[in-house]
Amino acid sequence: MKATRLVVIGDLHAGPDRSSLRGSLVKGLLSEWIDFVNENIQPDAIVDLGDRLNPVDRESDTRTLREISGILARSRCPMYYIPGNHDLDNLTQEEHERAIGSKLGNRSVVLKGLRLLLLNTQDPIVQGVGGMVSDEALRWLEKEIVASSEKKVVFTHQALDEQPLKRNVHFESIENLAYVENKRELLQMFERGENVIAAINGHVHWPSIASENGILYVSVPSFTDTWNQLSSIPGSFTLIDFSGEEVIVENHMFRPSILMGRFRKNVKRRGKR
Repeated sequence: MKATRLVVIGDLHAGPDRSSLRGSLVKGLLSEWIDFVNENIQPDAIVDLGDRLNPVDRESDTRTLREISGILARSRCPMYYIPGNHDLDNLTQEEHERAIGSKLGNRSVVLKGLRLLLLNTQDPIVQGVGGMVSDEALRWLEKEIVASSEKKVVFTHQALDEQPLKRNVHFESIENLAYVENKRELLQMFERGENVIAAINGHVHWPSIASENGILYVSVPSFTDTWNQLSSIPGSFTLIDFSGEEVIVENHMFRPSILMGRFRKNVKRRGKR
C-alpha cells in the first residue's frame, strides 16, 4: 500500500451561534482553511464526518450547506461526506445530498490501496442525538470488509469505542448517545475480519485516540467548538498518514496554528483465531 494522507474534519455546525458553537464564523475560517490545506498539506482526500449545520429550517439549512460545500469544492483532492444527526433535522438525506452536490454514506472508495468505508450512522437517529446503522447497511459493510484484501478504514459520525466522557460538557450526562447504538455488531464484524485497521468518528467534539486488537479508534475534534473558553472558533482538524503498517495521527488547531498532539501506531492485525 502506498502512503495515503487524509485530512478529517467534523462538527462544523455552521449557521447561527449556539452555546459554544459560533456557527456564524465557520464560512470565513473554512475559506482560509481550505486554501491552507491545498497549499501546505496536500492530502489525498478530505473527509467531513457530519454535523455541518446548526439547523434552522429547510430553506436556511439548504443555503448554508450550499455555501459550505462551495468552499470545500475548492479542494484539490476528493471530498467525501457522511451525515451527522443535526444534518437531517429539517432536510431529508436526498435534499442534503442535492445541497452539497455529493452522496452521503454508505460508500466505498479506494485510495492508493486503502479502502475507505463511509458509513451512515443516522439510520435511524436516536433521540435526536445518537445514531444507528440499519440492517441493510450492516450487510453492505460486512460484504465490503470481506470482499477484498485492502486495508480498510471505517468512518462514522457517532463513536464506536467506549471512550471516557467525564468532563465532556456535551456528552457526560448523555453518554449513551455519544456512541453508535448497535456498535457491538460493527465491532464484532471488525474482529471477524483481518483488514479493518482504523475507525474514525466525530460527534463527541474532542480528540481521542485508542487502540484495541490492532484497530485504531480516532475521534476528530469539532472544527468550531470553543468550549466556551476560546474567543473565536479554532478550526480544529485531524491529519492521518497511513503507510504500510504504521499510522500517524496529528490533531491540529488552525487559528491559532498549533499542533495539539501526534500519535504513532503500528496497526498490524493478528490473524483469525
